[in-house]
Amino acid sequence: MSHAAVIAELAERVCEDRHPVDGVYELTVTALDELARETDPRRASAYFLMQALDLLGYAPQLSVCASCEQQLPAKPAAFSPAAGGFLCDRDAPVGAPLVPVAAIKVLRLIASGDLQTYRRLKLEPALMDDVEHVLTTQLEHHLDRRLKSLQFLHDMRAHS
Repeated sequence: MSHAAVIAELAERVCEDRHPVDGVYELTVTALDELARETDPRRASAYFLMQALDLLGYAPQLSVCASCEQQLPAKPAAFSPAAGGFLCDRDAPVGAPLVPVAAIKVLRLIASGDLQTYRRLKLEPALMDDVEHVLTTQLEHHLDRRLKSLQFLHDMRAHS
């Protein structure tokens, strides 16, 4: 239920001030349908977050460095919402935490919109933690605030 609240709150936030964004309704319906069929609700909310970021024009750079636009090698990379995505070794701050390659690949798949393949993936909880962290960090950076429903989810996980 709390993941449905994230989807609803973000859909509402995207359409604030009576400026509808094309595709939000359809995306919300798809995400809620996925939420109903998924055993791990984080998968559905991750899909929704990525697609919503794309609709808003805030999708993170996943294949090239967000700073220098060089192709990213297939290895862990630092993520910077301020830069707009992943950074190459040269542009990443020294000591920045690295996102595992598997999480970057899942993010690329979600960004491609290939829901059928995404559904078939077996995703470990730690991998979903990494995916979710990238998406929520990117979202909160561009919204300039944390969604109340996301805060509730994080608090629930911290106490379980």
